[in-house]
Amino acid sequence: MQTRGWVAFGAGIFLVIFAAAIWIWVDRLLLGNGPPDPATAQFAGKLNVAFGMIVISGILGTINGWIMAHSGRRNSALIVAMVLIFISALFVAYNASPHG
Repeated sequence: MQTRGWVAFGAGIFLVIFAAAIWIWVDRLLLGNGPPDPATAQFAGKLNVAFGMIVISGILGTINGWIMAHSGRRNSALIVAMVLIFISALFVAYNASPHG
């Protein structure tokens, strides 16, 4: 269980760094050319919420991995919170996109 904890810790760190890097890149693409039009600003705002939720999910995964690596036990509440926040982020990102 401790090995799984270290793997979960590493995966959480990777998710935080990767999602934050993509978040910064997308923000610069959308908002880097001066003041955006209202539709672009609304789209970027929703994407910022989604990326923020993904980063929070990665932080919870990192904390859970750390706890699992040191105690040998997983924290079910952290796992459930992490999954719910990640799924919520996917719904926010889906609703941000112009579909229909």
